[in-house]
Amino acid sequence: MKKISNILSLLIAALTIMLGCETTSLDVVESPNALNPSQASVDFFLNQIQLMTAQIHSGEEGRAENGLSQFGMEPVRMQHGFGPTYRENYDPSDFDRVWDNVYARALIDIRTMNPLAEEAGQFTHIAIGQILEAYIMMSMVDFFGDVPYSEAVSGGEGILNPTVDSGASIYQAADQLLVEAIANLGKDETSLPLNDLFYNGNEGQWRKVANTMRLKLYLQTRLANAEGFGASVSTSRINELINSNQLILDASDDFYFQWGTNNASPDSRHPYFDANYDGAGPSSDFYTSNYYMNLMANQYSEPDPRIRYYFYRQQEDYSGADVVTKECVTEISLPSWWDPSEPYCLVPSTNGLSGYWGRNHLDDDGIPPDDAFRTLHGTYPVGGPFDDNTFRNVSGSAAINEGLVGAGISPILMSSYTYFMLAEAALTLNTTGNARDYLESGIRQSIGTVANFGASLATGTGFEATTTAIDNHVAEILTSYDAADDTGKLRIIVEQYFIALWCNGIEAYNTYRRTGQPDNLTPAFTTPDPGPFLRSMWYSQTAADSNTNITQKSAPSTPVFWDTNPDGFVD
Repeated sequence: MKKISNILSLLIAALTIMLGCETTSLDVVESPNALNPSQASVDFFLNQIQLMTAQIHSGEEGRAENGLSQFGMEPVRMQHGFGPTYRENYDPSDFDRVWDNVYARALIDIRTMNPLAEEAGQFTHIAIGQILEAYIMMSMVDFFGDVPYSEAVSGGEGILNPTVDSGASIYQAADQLLVEAIANLGKDETSLPLNDLFYNGNEGQWRKVANTMRLKLYLQTRLANAEGFGASVSTSRINELINSNQLILDASDDFYFQWGTNNASPDSRHPYFDANYDGAGPSSDFYTSNYYMNLMANQYSEPDPRIRYYFYRQQEDYSGADVVTKECVTEISLPSWWDPSEPYCLVPSTNGLSGYWGRNHLDDDGIPPDDAFRTLHGTYPVGGPFDDNTFRNVSGSAAINEGLVGAGISPILMSSYTYFMLAEAALTLNTTGNARDYLESGIRQSIGTVANFGASLATGTGFEATTTAIDNHVAEILTSYDAADDTGKLRIIVEQYFIALWCNGIEAYNTYRRTGQPDNLTPAFTTPDPGPFLRSMWYSQTAADSNTNITQKSAPSTPVFWDTNPDGFVD
């Protein structure tokens, strides 16, 4: 009691002093070291959201963390993925960082930025955030199916266990975001973004991005059974988008993130350059698929004009290879399930090029001492060296100044992609335009973009993509297209789309599950039955463990809502 009495006496004395002093203020002074949202820069938020989008796509420089693009390239044989079965291809914890970047970073930053931008009349900032949110959430559905959205970081309510929304409802919300973004781009704003990392505040180019994302959305859902989607809706919407003439149809409007050349404080280089050339690579598990390199080297009478820009060969001669570096070179016969026309173990040099050293699909052998043999990512799009037949050993940290020093790009939506999507739509939905013309435009747009990107390194080597080589290559593809039936035509469209999509596994993974093409991919390396294909990915381990409303999948083979193809459609 005596202690309580003393405390009360002190409180009364303090109150008396405060009441007797007119100059005393009871206002709480905010700590200068603890910024609140009202003190934050809308431009800083926007730049962070844009960077997060690039990292969700391509991974993070200086970290052993993959983005969605890498997870998409591996199942479709663009990049090698370990196995030996699809179930063992990934572990749920592999997706923790992507989920963290989406829910704990990008979406929170968008939710925090929007009211500040609204109050300031910065409608272009809001529109860009809406476009990127739509892209991110569509990609989350594409990879994981039903995921949290409406309750995730909603208005700062702090819902600890947000429920999952159906993939169809998230797609509908994404489409609405894109429509609203287009409207916001038409409003008078107080100021444009100070440092837009994509388009420098050009509203016309952002409008084309939003419309092209809607094209992607309605092509993606052409097989869906959900309300508001399906073939007739897709046909109508795609024709409207074509007629609007507001799509990414020229390379000047390409939607990509430009990486830098700093290797520390911070490391701003393309994450794949970092993995291939600095420190962790190529002693890491970064291998290009033999199928994909063979597709470019040997499918037609001459190699694809982009091949020297895509890949850098450290060796031309395999004679130094032995069982230690690649045990399959000593195997006497092919496995019974292997098509002898497809590359096994090594890419054949039947078309004038040799030295392409990758791995076959789901090969889960350990990492051998093959640093000096391994084919690395080249100039496009990661900023590495151009393959000029010098065959230098450029692996490891001594090669950090090779090529464009990592100043690559994350190709998110390029003009060539638009033409390939329109080609598929014209062939399968009979939308406006000619599929063959779209196919040719897509190939030429892609080759032009790649050649221009690497011109500073390729010019004068004698190995640059020439007009004659490009014209001959395109003509040969179109001859094959003209001779094919509809299934063959779709295969050729998708094969060429896959080549244009190098280092964009998001669209390749989606296109393969949607079309079943290419239908001649090489099989699993170590077993004729690798189990059901990855029709979606595991939920993040952290999300499944911490959110009572997320139940981990029994297997990563559940189709997403727009994938209504039958079991066994892809493998």
